[in-house]
Amino acid sequence: MSLVLRAGLIGCGGMGREHLKILASIEGVQIAGVCDSREESARSAGQDFGVPFWTDLEAFLDEAGIDALHICSPTGMHGLQGIAAAKRGIHILSEKPLDIHLDTVDALIAECDKTGALLGCIFQRRAFPAARAVYESIADGSMGKILSCSVSVKWYRSQEYYNQDSWRGTWSLDGGALANQGIHSLDQMVWLAGPVEEVEYAHLDTVAHDIEVEDFALVVVRFANGARGTIEATTCCRPDLATRVEIYGTNGSAALDDARVIRFGIGGEDRLQGLLDHGVLTGGGADPWAISLAGHQIQIADFYQAIRDKRPPMVDGREARMSVDLLDKIYRKARPGAIRGH
Repeated sequence: MSLVLRAGLIGCGGMGREHLKILASIEGVQIAGVCDSREESARSAGQDFGVPFWTDLEAFLDEAGIDALHICSPTGMHGLQGIAAAKRGIHILSEKPLDIHLDTVDALIAECDKTGALLGCIFQRRAFPAARAVYESIADGSMGKILSCSVSVKWYRSQEYYNQDSWRGTWSLDGGALANQGIHSLDQMVWLAGPVEEVEYAHLDTVAHDIEVEDFALVVVRFANGARGTIEATTCCRPDLATRVEIYGTNGSAALDDARVIRFGIGGEDRLQGLLDHGVLTGGGADPWAISLAGHQIQIADFYQAIRDKRPPMVDGREARMSVDLLDKIYRKARPGAIRGH
């Protein structure tokens, strides 16, 4: 393996540019080129970072000579773009989620298994030590039998936000309050409490926006371990309220606002004060770009180290699949018989 890993990126919008800024700061990684179907976006990013640009993904993958592809395009494109890279043995780091459609995610994982391409997904709330301390207390049994895990994502998005791009608020490329704004919390839920076995109740509605998808969701779930929980997600809450994950078992409990631990106890003893770092608020409640990129920096650096170490990244394909599986179960419960986006 070369001492320098060559990175490429598709999707030169706001998040793509943030990835490029981080890549430019990582030793041993060279940005080799960018791609976007919108020529103006591709050209602008290429000029700003001093690299060639492409508007066709297949040509980009064949000609740029990259070791890894960052996927920062609309969500409904992630899986197929990743499969194209995996077929060439190119490692993949995708923005959240891996895709809207579970069958596409499964095809992507299978292709990576076949060719040996590494597959990672950005779920930055997992990257912070405080959140990982809560996870470890669950994994080692310290919290006892898990009884419940619930999430609340009460955010605001204007109609202007959805009108910015034609793909926003569509079933085929974006998804709604669950798939876009709520996916980080769904990931935290299944990371901490394990996979969801059944969605017992799901109510989705579009109440305040002219979009195809839900801007309001209420869900009740049963986990594989027998625990139960609720999900509330919306983009109608103005001003936005806290993004909360709460989990408790027979011997402990924890609450996280975003990636910041605000309550943590085991066996009747407070563990919060023992944390050296309580974590951060990654943001995005009302302003999509009012976010911390500290978790992105950790995950992107880990991804390239994982390539060198020949190990799975912090959040690999199968870990990232769990939130899409939950999303799929919710949509199937709320919209039986509906075909989403295919």
